[in-house]
Amino acid sequence: MPQRLDAEIAELIEALDGGGEPEEGVLAAILRRPSCPGELVERLARCNWVMGSPRLLQLLVKHPRCPRHFAWEALTRLGWHDLVEIARAPRTAPAIRAQSERKLLERVPNLTLGERTALARVAPRGVIGALLSSEEPLCVEALLNNPLFTETEALRLLTANRNPLCLLALLRHPAWGRRPEIVKSAVRVRGVPLGVALGLLPSLPARDLAGLASSPEVAAPLRSAAARLVESRNDRGASRTRSTPS
Repeated sequence: MPQRLDAEIAELIEALDGGGEPEEGVLAAILRRPSCPGELVERLARCNWVMGSPRLLQLLVKHPRCPRHFAWEALTRLGWHDLVEIARAPRTAPAIRAQSERKLLERVPNLTLGERTALARVAPRGVIGALLSSEEPLCVEALLNNPLFTETEALRLLTANRNPLCLLALLRHPAWGRRPEIVKSAVRVRGVPLGVALGLLPSLPARDLAGLASSPEVAAPLRSAAARLVESRNDRGASRTRSTPS
């Protein structure tokens, strides 16, 4: 098989040197192979007609031997779906991956809600941060289910997003909404509706409740509710102590 592949590639390179344009499907199949040699990639990058094929451009740019000058031009011709694929591909050269993320960031403001929502589900690491402040609940809900989304981003979302509905999407999420650090931070965020914040208080440990009860930065109703919970827990603890036989 390796000899057959080498002969096939040699034939393609010979055809390219002679000004030929091999079938897109044939080239795509070879470019997808981990064994695809850099010589073929570098040779294709010198062919002007390649710029007219988004399919080949994406595959070429993801190859670790893709020339940077070619990649820079190719990225301007590709759609956001292709940029995501390039940024997430393990074999993409780090510099090209970073450039792909920058191109995605430039396009985010011009995407439709449907496109931003679709992007949020698969956004690479360098793009997630730009979507945290999106005031569209559908987009945020999709972002919360992105496999690359982390607790660090969830905490940033609490302070970066001004839409209470987006904050509620985070707090109602079956995974992120139950994280202790997220709940602890959420009750201090002004954008979280008071009723929701009050409902989170019982899940907090005594130390955090005491801190809320004495914090001037927390809304008065929350301080009062936290103080009552601390007092109630202390009373129950004292009651259990008195009822325990000596």
